[in-house]
Amino acid sequence: MTFWLSLVCAGVAWGGGGGEEPAAPKAPAPIDVVAAFEGVLADVIARTESSVVAIHRDRDENAGETLAVRGKSRPRADAEMRIARARMLDEEAISFDFGSGVVVGDDGEILTAFHVVKGASRLVVRAAGRQAFEAEVIAADPRSDLAVIVPVAGPGLPKPQLKPIPLGDAATLRKGSFLVTLGNPFNAAMQDGRANASWGILSNVARRVVYDGEVDSMGRRVVQLPHYPTLLQLDSKLNLGMSGGAVVNLKGELVGLVTTAASPAGFDAMAGYAFPIDRMGRRAVETLKEGREVEYGLLGIRQSAGFNANGGGSNRIDSVSPNSPAALGDLQRDDVIVAVDGVPVHDFSSLIVAVSAFAPGEKVRLKVLRDGRELEKTLVLAKFPVDGEIIATVRPPAWRGVRVDHRSLLIAAQLGGDEPGPVAQGVAVREVEPGSPADKAGLKPWLTIRSVGDRPVNDPADFARAVAELKGPVRLMTDLGPITVGP
Repeated sequence: MTFWLSLVCAGVAWGGGGGEEPAAPKAPAPIDVVAAFEGVLADVIARTESSVVAIHRDRDENAGETLAVRGKSRPRADAEMRIARARMLDEEAISFDFGSGVVVGDDGEILTAFHVVKGASRLVVRAAGRQAFEAEVIAADPRSDLAVIVPVAGPGLPKPQLKPIPLGDAATLRKGSFLVTLGNPFNAAMQDGRANASWGILSNVARRVVYDGEVDSMGRRVVQLPHYPTLLQLDSKLNLGMSGGAVVNLKGELVGLVTTAASPAGFDAMAGYAFPIDRMGRRAVETLKEGREVEYGLLGIRQSAGFNANGGGSNRIDSVSPNSPAALGDLQRDDVIVAVDGVPVHDFSSLIVAVSAFAPGEKVRLKVLRDGRELEKTLVLAKFPVDGEIIATVRPPAWRGVRVDHRSLLIAAQLGGDEPGPVAQGVAVREVEPGSPADKAGLKPWLTIRSVGDRPVNDPADFARAVAELKGPVRLMTDLGPITVGP
């Protein structure tokens, strides 16, 4: 009896009583689904809009350099500066040279596109809560078109209340991912600091956009990362003033920054483009926040024929530069590089992007096809020479007045993005401080130091280790012969 009673109780518990099927869950009404998604968008915008700022730039016509840089003297007299500051900090002021920025640091660091602030003699920022303040550049990278600015600090200047946005990972995005863009279109936010918002989907990843960029002193086109397959393509239209604006995911994380290629000639005018905050983008942002130069890895190879400025080009090696990382890592002509640290590469452009995610001196693993065999090679990267105005207010320490850099900087990058030619042993003299022991000894910028005493040096880290404990006169072997630097 007890057994049958147990079975009946179990059956009641399992079947919900009386053997009736449980009721199917009621499908939500379409309006509820739309309202829920609308709520998600509104919440994301509410959490992130106060991290987006409007930027005004004062720029002299045909400005040759950026003057609104920390530590650099300003051209205007104090009285004129006070008048100009009062004029632009006025809420009714109208800016005709403007862009956007995103707060990314606890000390008020603002990430923006370099072209928004390049050549500026003065920068004025408007932020949430009608805050207005002057700003200055602490670092800028022309290759990625990224820059970081900070509020000008000084006696009597209140510290702005700025809210940083968390960084996401653009590598997790897929076509169709919902994204929100925030910025200062048509200078709408210059008066009240309130960013405009739009939303859409990610139309494509790793897009290449070619536009009319800079030309260096020798008339060669300066190749920037937008010329390689790096950009996020959005279906939301990004108007004038959105450059430097935020692209955020539904978690409220920054996954892209609207770039200079927002409306290039010959491309879809309804599309928007953003530099991704992925491994390479995050490294660039963190480096710029520290006020330091962004450095990119270099292999030292030339590609096989078939490359053109608008195409990807072959990832088959045509030649290996002597003494380069590729040569030291036993890469050979006709090797095909198919992966960099596990990331597949299909052409020369994607190879450049993958290598650029690493800094000089880092080790990378390459998967190589040679005569039908798959090999793995490990290389230590050199430094890719970046054209354009590089701004870094925090520089490596000098040794007796000399700063050195990678020897590969002496070889100019070839038009179209090819890698430099031969990279000889040694380090390049990047800077000599006037009146220093190095200056008195006769060291000049762009000389090559091949050894310290009898110790060969191959990169800045080698040089730093070689001179770290030395006292008294030190003999350096240069390409002009021996030079002795006193203490």
